[in-house]
Amino acid sequence: MSPPPSPPSSPSSRFATGSLESNKLAPFNPIDSSAQTSALSFLSLTSSDVLFDLGCGDGRLLLAAARGTPGLRCVGVEYDRVYYDRAVSACEGAEGVEIIHGDVVNVDLSSATAVFVYLVPNGLKLVEEKLRGVLERGGRIVSYMFSVPGVVAKETGSAKGGCKVSLYDRSSLPGSPADQLKSSAADDEPRPDLPSPLSPSTPTLPP
Repeated sequence: MSPPPSPPSSPSSRFATGSLESNKLAPFNPIDSSAQTSALSFLSLTSSDVLFDLGCGDGRLLLAAARGTPGLRCVGVEYDRVYYDRAVSACEGAEGVEIIHGDVVNVDLSSATAVFVYLVPNGLKLVEEKLRGVLERGGRIVSYMFSVPGVVAKETGSAKGGCKVSLYDRSSLPGSPADQLKSSAADDEPRPDLPSPLSPSTPTLPP
């Protein structure tokens, strides 16, 4: 008797399910078009990039990126099953888009050249080392609303409602020439605890 046939594969191998081991690291709060435009402008994507969206929600940023940059590979990671399903449905016909149902803490970012991330500060802390690795390899990161810990934003903009959109690259790393320039500039700023040259407490010579 011949063995039973193998079970059919999933509708698309581009949509994978991973293990879920931790709590949600960000609530679902869709970014508006102004934030999306700012993020994609900061990332300056090309067809040779691999873009990861950590906490991709319904996949809207991935779709905009894929449509705007033919040949781009996009990978979205979403923990919430409801929004994962929505992203899969929305991205089904999109070329080069992969959606993973999993925890961003466990995702492999070694192939990422660009990352969009919208996580709460605790979530950003959990993936800090992974994000630092992206920057060390020359990648770019855009974080929505919250700052990536341990690095300094290269550029920051505002979206609708004053929500912060920040760009990070290799120059954002501690000890980089750009970081040293920022530190030097900060050192040159007057300290509030020291009297300035024009302070009344500074003795002056008679005319």
